[in-house]
Amino acid sequence: MEEFKGSAGPWVAHDDEESMATSVIMNDFGDILCVVGTYMTSAEEDFANADLIAAAPELLEACLRLRNQLYAAGYESEEKSLNPTKDLLYKTEQAIDKALGK
Repeated sequence: MEEFKGSAGPWVAHDDEESMATSVIMNDFGDILCVVGTYMTSAEEDFANADLIAAAPELLEACLRLRNQLYAAGYESEEKSLNPTKDLLYKTEQAIDKALGK
């Protein structure tokens, strides 16, 4: 993936019955990448957050592919464009930049 320096996907959310955490995010090697859950959130919120975090590598890859396909089709990025595809490209670029810490 483009400039992503984190642990390679796929990531999976698992319940962690041995700790206080509701869920942990693990890679294919069983390494814990992230612990999800606090006393401030409900278990339902924690599971939803964990699922979203676990999907992050695939979401980033999909955004990169979408961006590249739109570039190849000749679209330009334009915030709040009346052309929904140009606006979609802009939002996709923003999401990629956020995911890559830019």
